Amino acid sequence: MYKKRILVVEDEMIIAKDIKDVLEKLGYEVIEIITSGENAVKTAILTKPDLILMDIMLSKKMTGVEAAGKIRKEMDVPLTYITAYADDNTIEKAISTNPYGYLVKPFEEKEIKVALELAFYKFSMESKLRKSEEKYRTIFENIQDVYIETDLEGKILEISPSIENFTFFKRKKLINTFIQELLTDKKEFRVLKEIILTKNQLFGYEISFKNGRDQEISCSINCKINRDAFRKTKRIVYSMRNITNQKRMEKRILRAERLAGVGQLAAGIAHEIRNPLGNISASIQFCISKYKPDENIKKYLEIVLRNSENANKIIKELLEFATPREINRERKNVINILENTINMVQARCSKAEVEIIRKYSDKIPDISLDEKWIEQSFLNFILNAIEAMPVGGSITIEAKCDKENVLISFQDTGIGISGENLTKIFDPFFTTKAEGTGLGLSLVYQIIIAHEGNIEIESKIGRGTKVKITLPLNQSILHRSYDEYDPDCGR
Repeated sequence: MYKKRILVVEDEMIIAKDIKDVLEKLGYEVIEIITSGENAVKTAILTKPDLILMDIMLSKKMTGVEAAGKIRKEMDVPLTYITAYADDNTIEKAISTNPYGYLVKPFEEKEIKVALELAFYKFSMESKLRKSEEKYRTIFENIQDVYIETDLEGKILEISPSIENFTFFKRKKLINTFIQELLTDKKEFRVLKEIILTKNQLFGYEISFKNGRDQEISCSINCKINRDAFRKTKRIVYSMRNITNQKRMEKRILRAERLAGVGQLAAGIAHEIRNPLGNISASIQFCISKYKPDENIKKYLEIVLRNSENANKIIKELLEFATPREINRERKNVINILENTINMVQARCSKAEVEIIRKYSDKIPDISLDEKWIEQSFLNFILNAIEAMPVGGSITIEAKCDKENVLISFQDTGIGISGENLTKIFDPFFTTKAEGTGLGLSLVYQIIIAHEGNIEIESKIGRGTKVKITLPLNQSILHRSYDEYDPDCGR
């Protein structure tokens, strides 16, 4: 049977030998009797005892308290002090070394037994607690979901380091701030709190968070009330998962399905209608040239001719929309493409009294893209912005990059887009213009997706519109038509 090993540090040898006899009688093994603090430190580190009995007031240079402090820095071992008398200052220093008990001289065998058993029990419980805390701390620091703990007013008491994985917030700076500041809509906390207090818990609640860089993150959160022993509500515990990519993918799939249906329909209808339209146009032209109708009839024939030509133009755009385009990538500089596009519209901007404001980072590397199609996309955004500012304004074009993407944005000071229209902005045939087919942004969306990028539009009535484009620094595919990224024309 294993005997627990005890190191005795006592400079009065008679007392020390009495302690040794009692300990051995109780079934412990005494490793050694040490009379100085210096030797106690060396022997403890060398022999690694299960417990140390340490006299507080040793007679040489190093006191028992000082020796205990040095030992505790080197190893985790329970320590019980032996003392006859000590002043308040010494006792205070002794407490700082976290002893597991005190034996006051003179003491009986029973007192030693109780003191040691309590010390071993306390040390055992604390060791188990530390292991448990280390285990859960490891889990806490490595979980992918974000753990948040707040009081009932939303003050953040604890938050896991995983918050730094998908936001630009620093964990330490979030402690003692309010969770409302992280929410895109601060009012959501009040709604969330009412639900939690009523139901005690909540699962899969979708909410929008800020990421610290003017972007929103879609999150799914689980919440639970944490009550104390008296059943009083103390805290709200949240588990938050980033579902931004999932939501984005869902939107892409839905949009891809719509685009696929439109593409198939457009291709089928266009071929069926184009031939009759061609015959109508040819017949009208023949009648005008052959029969020389009077001005009144000629006027109406020309109206028919113009409308048939307009219809044919729409059908041509439909066919272009439905026909896969080859994406031929080369390494190009986004800034150069932006400047080429701006040069194309400079005269139009001057006429519309629209100022172009450039905000370019000087550290944007070349990326693999199709210059022609990206230029057409940029042109579409700028022209739309100009049309949204009938009395002039400004377009701020920003280009920068992070570790993974090139980020381009076009922000105008125009009339803005309503929330209802914003949800349909990329839908084919949706347009708020008096003239136009509504295929421009649908085509642009396909082009950006074909480059493995992403496009988002933010807008408010009367406050302008911001188009945000993300293009990856490292694309996996160099030459593909945009419909190959998904069987249904979307990634």
